[in-house]
Amino acid sequence: MKIRSFVIVIMLCVLLASCQPISVPDKQKNQLTVLTVEFNSGAPIPDLYITITDVMTGAVVEDAIGSTEGEAMFSKLVEGREYAIAATTVENSITNDAYTTVEHFTYDETKPYYRLPTHFSRDEQEMAVPVVMQNPELPHGCEITSLTAVLNYYGMAVTKLEMADNYLPKQAFRLVGEKRYGVNPAQAFAGDPRDKATGMYVFAEPIVKAAEQAIAAKGADLRVANISGHTQEEILLLVREGVPVVTWVTLDLSPPKMSKERGWIYEGESVPHDAYLNLHAVVVTGHLGDKVVVMDPLKGYVTYGVEQFFQSYKELGMQAVTVHK
Repeated sequence: MKIRSFVIVIMLCVLLASCQPISVPDKQKNQLTVLTVEFNSGAPIPDLYITITDVMTGAVVEDAIGSTEGEAMFSKLVEGREYAIAATTVENSITNDAYTTVEHFTYDETKPYYRLPTHFSRDEQEMAVPVVMQNPELPHGCEITSLTAVLNYYGMAVTKLEMADNYLPKQAFRLVGEKRYGVNPAQAFAGDPRDKATGMYVFAEPIVKAAEQAIAAKGADLRVANISGHTQEEILLLVREGVPVVTWVTLDLSPPKMSKERGWIYEGESVPHDAYLNLHAVVVTGHLGDKVVVMDPLKGYVTYGVEQFFQSYKELGMQAVTVHK
């Protein structure tokens, strides 16, 4: 029995040695698995529509819808060729009215896995925008503090004071007799956000300029948009896609309070404007059913009813800003 077993082993070794290597079908050899994840948390994002386009020809090579685990398989890529990979929602692939994440890569068959960070999120998730409090240094700095929190969310190492001092357009008031003159808050911050006595507020466009200057100075790969006038549905869609939105509302969503005494004459004009006494800015970070989750620079994380929140947004003139990849 021992001799027979030894002979069988020898014969198997000879047979194995004489076998030709098994060829791997091209489909398996060129297979690429794409995993779509949320930019900040790294959590898998399911059901996104993914396309891979040949950069040289502009032709779509393959498309697929990701699984519930956020994975999609591709098998028609060519070694050493440059491709653009794009991820968006199935709805946006038809309407093309929302953001799409796009990255370029050169296919390497030794790297069969590609991780694509996106700014989409699961409906039940909230974006992990860090809490940045405006006080005590910036008693009138809710707008620039909210922006700082969003920039920090995207990985920019910048502080609220750096943003307020170096990048925020601002202009001091001047007195002519008993009349107070100052900048239109649609053009720059009126007063100084550090000064509790004279600081006032700013609207969306100067916050966009502050963000653009800081992004350029830091060399960050981010884009800024003034989305003032966007509807409730449009803002919530952005939030569901993983884009935090700096939004102007009032303190505690109470009705706007105006003051003639605190108002001023805009530069280049002759008629005084009443001033808001309870203007505020927060970051919308999540949408959970009939609630929105916001990062409030005076309170931290707060949850509000959707209808009440957007009613205040409308009463403050529908001012909003986004930062995204």
